[in-house]
Amino acid sequence: MKIKKQITVILFVLSISSFFQLTNAQDVRKVIDFNKNWLFEQDDWIGYYHGSWMNWDETNWIPVQTPHSFNAEDTFDPEQGYYRGFAWYRKHFHISNLEKGRILKIHFGAIGNESEIWVNEKFMGKFTTGYTPIEIDITEVVNWKIENIIAIRVNNLHNDEIPPGRWRMDYNVYGGIYREVNLLSLSPIHLIETDHFITTPKVSEKLSEISVSTSIKNNFDEDKKVTVKCELSDGNKVLINVSKIFTIPANQSVPIKNILAEIKDIELWSPDNPKLYSLEVSLKENGATIDNLVTKIGFRNFHFDAEKGFFLNGKHLKLRGLNRHQCYPGLANAVPERFQIEDAVLLKELGANYVRCAHYPQHTSFLDACDSLGLLVYEEVASWQHIGGDAFIKHMDYMMDGMIRRDRNHPSIILWGMMNEGHSFKMFEKMYKTAKELDPTRPVSYAENHIDMGIKDVTVFQPDILGLNYNLDNYDKFHEEYPNISILNTECTNADKTKMGDLENQLASTFKIKKDLDFINERDFIAGACIWGFHDYGTEYRPVWPIQTSGVVDKYRNFKEAAYYLKSRWTDQPFVHISGHWNYDGKEGEIQDVYVWNNCDKVDLFLNGKKVIKTRDNLWKIPFQQGELKAIGKKGKIKVEKVLRTAGKAEKVICSTTDNSIKADGFDAILVKAQIIDSNGNPVLLNNKNTTFEIIGPGNLIGIGGKTIVENVNGLANILVRSAGEKGTIFIVAKVDGLESGKIVITAE
Repeated sequence: MKIKKQITVILFVLSISSFFQLTNAQDVRKVIDFNKNWLFEQDDWIGYYHGSWMNWDETNWIPVQTPHSFNAEDTFDPEQGYYRGFAWYRKHFHISNLEKGRILKIHFGAIGNESEIWVNEKFMGKFTTGYTPIEIDITEVVNWKIENIIAIRVNNLHNDEIPPGRWRMDYNVYGGIYREVNLLSLSPIHLIETDHFITTPKVSEKLSEISVSTSIKNNFDEDKKVTVKCELSDGNKVLINVSKIFTIPANQSVPIKNILAEIKDIELWSPDNPKLYSLEVSLKENGATIDNLVTKIGFRNFHFDAEKGFFLNGKHLKLRGLNRHQCYPGLANAVPERFQIEDAVLLKELGANYVRCAHYPQHTSFLDACDSLGLLVYEEVASWQHIGGDAFIKHMDYMMDGMIRRDRNHPSIILWGMMNEGHSFKMFEKMYKTAKELDPTRPVSYAENHIDMGIKDVTVFQPDILGLNYNLDNYDKFHEEYPNISILNTECTNADKTKMGDLENQLASTFKIKKDLDFINERDFIAGACIWGFHDYGTEYRPVWPIQTSGVVDKYRNFKEAAYYLKSRWTDQPFVHISGHWNYDGKEGEIQDVYVWNNCDKVDLFLNGKKVIKTRDNLWKIPFQQGELKAIGKKGKIKVEKVLRTAGKAEKVICSTTDNSIKADGFDAILVKAQIIDSNGNPVLLNNKNTTFEIIGPGNLIGIGGKTIVENVNGLANILVRSAGEKGTIFIVAKVDGLESGKIVITAE
């Protein structure tokens, strides 16, 4: 219930923010949803080499909505294979309802991985960013009275020179227009969003300073006098209101640097108090607003110390983190806002205060949630153990530029990453310079997994903060030899093969995590730990293909044992959890190892009402006896408990979800869980038993490989339900042979 409330609050805040921008800028900066009514063809023969594509036969093209990945069904599934090839997207659109004389641009959140774009047969460019935005100016190529056509040729083929570039990587390179697309209608004189940069040169609760830098583009053939107005509010009142007048020459862009203002008595942003303020920068001409941008900002300062680690707002803070990918079963990387937010909420629930965006720039909704929840972020460009030639370096630098321009106003971000598990002095020199020119306020890092090679190639001396992956035994020697280098762990543990239902390996993973965290916590000079990884994810890396199972939660974000352990270690709210289950048919009297993960002052364990003597630490060795196993913990005056019961015969299926409503937008999705239980509501740990899902109403079922029959693990089956784009009631039924079916109702609104 707590998670549901947090997600609802964040969604509400984000929607209010979007509503505020649109309603207060109705005739200013128009952001128009451009995601519906696309056509898709997963091939490359059609028309590309056969004259004008304006008149292609679209009879067999598939209607889709962006965000869309053409790998949505063929990953996570060993039966499908993993398509790496070409595809085409087309969209017919009219702009006759828009005001003439304005600048029109199409903004793509990201297209994976390489794309070529045409509008009305005019070639708009080739793009290789893959993970950062693409924006094209279509003002001069669109028709105002008749239909327009945009065509996009996309591929996710392996290419040594396009990041991440490595053959058979640890994560999938998904293809498609997998983030949102918007049509922008701008005044001929407007703010350049990629130049928009808000800094806080001075930060303290008593007196802080805010600085606004931006650029103004004047497309008129005459000079224009404009006013830039900066207004800071805390949600209740305006705290700063500053205006300055500028003259912008005809057909030029002019940078506006350091509009400064002081502010008293502010709340500092931190993981414990992620206070956000709203800064609206308006562009006015003759008293009328012609453009504006609204940015959520936080006041905080931080630094790394080579001996003492990380400090936030003058206070020492040990970073506790996990590495996060952006994929989801049945969706690939075209993931709705809901799941972006849920991931951030789950990280916070585990007690993390730090997340590494592995290994590429991630969705702005995820970063917005990190801002709102108080999760510190290490963000890096797309990479994994590969460095190509000059073209590769150029593309990496370009992605660094796009990532920083898009995300440098997020208070949650504390580090820019140049690379994961690879190094190049030449490339780092170029990327470091780019990072510092665009954002001198944040340190630059990279993640090294071969310290000896990094020393030999002198790349360990290039970043401000050195990220280190694994090989913890080398940290002490390195710090002794190079005591002035600040160190942050960027990957540790990587406890793979921890599948759901495999308790033995899950416990082994948990102990590995404990050992690594203990090692890092004992050393002040290591700023923090970042466990690999947060969730299971799709991979093309052959040793673990098609799913890397090193997450502390599974691919659907169900907790493994390590997640419960982290929650007991990293959180302050009283918590107790009993490992595994209490179902050992035919093993009466056999000793079972029972671990109780907790953060309590005292924990007692009872079997069928009789207290069991603890063996050591969090371990009890108990002869199995059917019945009830109960842990009671006490922290201060607060008591918490966890109960496991031996399950009886499977009787029925129950369905659950984190929410009972979904946006009727054709893209939003929600996870439905179907659990087999006995007559008393206890989970029955059946495996290799299929659950068949059925749906009625304006929604679609999304299973791995497009399947709606799901094999149970410990009696649990998961499936996604996606909006079909219409309002109404969606009925889900989960059927298991011989059992009473489970049902759930979801409202599309």
